[in-house]
Amino acid sequence: MTELDRILRDLSQPGVPTEVATLLGCLALAFALCWALGRGAADDSIWFGRLVVDGLMFPALSLAVAYAAMKVLGHYQKVPVLHIAVPILVSLAGIRLLARVLSAAFPNSGWAKLAERLFSWLAWLATVLWILGVLPAVMEELDAINLVFGKTRISLLGVVQGTLSSGLVLVVALWISAVVEKRVLRDTVRDLSLRKIAVNATRAILLLVGLLFALSAVGVDLTALSVLGGALGVGLGLGLQKLAANYVSGFVILFERSLRIGDTVRVDN
Repeated sequence: MTELDRILRDLSQPGVPTEVATLLGCLALAFALCWALGRGAADDSIWFGRLVVDGLMFPALSLAVAYAAMKVLGHYQKVPVLHIAVPILVSLAGIRLLARVLSAAFPNSGWAKLAERLFSWLAWLATVLWILGVLPAVMEELDAINLVFGKTRISLLGVVQGTLSSGLVLVVALWISAVVEKRVLRDTVRDLSLRKIAVNATRAILLLVGLLFALSAVGVDLTALSVLGGALGVGLGLGLQKLAANYVSGFVILFERSLRIGDTVRVDN
């Protein structure tokens, strides 16, 4: 009997209506808590979103309540509906986290929307494999595929896990930078140009620290990055002088406030 046949058999059990009612109750409870907690939240809140249900809080609370209900109800009967609902809510929470953080950090960005769409497809694909019980077999196949970089051998599963870990750390770093911009810089730095400098510098530092933590977590030797840093320095010194100079000059102009964001500049009429 395949996993799909087992799921269909379990869904025909007499306890399924009880499960469905329990799941609906979990969703209603999560929505009520989100509505009560998010009434005074801003429209661009990462936790609550614009419509309460499109933020991170609703799928996170739904997941917590549904998982607790699955554990409690599982002592008395089979819970195939909740077993399907839990991975769906996990994927939904991950998608909501990525979408809300990217929209807060990079509003109206095309590549951010593309990254969100790509992650959504991958998350739902992993969810289907998880529900059908195929995900462990896929992970074993990925672990059997080895990639060789010089004297280093790494499995394709390790690459995927490292990419997901790095992405999670970078998303958290972007979340922190968005919170710092919204809660601290917006109130303390009135000048728009200086605020832009502080936002970009804070975001760059947090992304760099987050990337280093992510690389260290997946087992990358950070001492090897010194060679890359030296090569990058040589590249900046030889071929990218104008690009680096223009980038730094933009910060200098904003910092000196000779030109400010919002000014109109006329060249040759």
